[in-house]
Amino acid sequence: MTGKRILGYIFIVLASILSLSIIGQLPSLFETIIGIFFIFTGRLSAEKTGMIIGQTIFWVFYLILTIYVWEAGIKRVKKNEKTKI
Repeated sequence: MTGKRILGYIFIVLASILSLSIIGQLPSLFETIIGIFFIFTGRLSAEKTGMIIGQTIFWVFYLILTIYVWEAGIKRVKKNEKTKI
């Protein structure tokens, strides 16, 4: 087993943990999504608006990171299949 495959398995384990934590934080994610719609109604204070924008940036970064780690792990675990022309 090469170092790339071991790193791939580590990435997959890390991505699994990140995915499970997303499931555990679903109420917070939904609250943020609903809060985005309330920003446009103008019924929120400046503090609450800033909080929702910050949470939105966090969730976008977190979801992109999770997807990237999944893809990097799967890519490194796959065997390199060289096709002959």
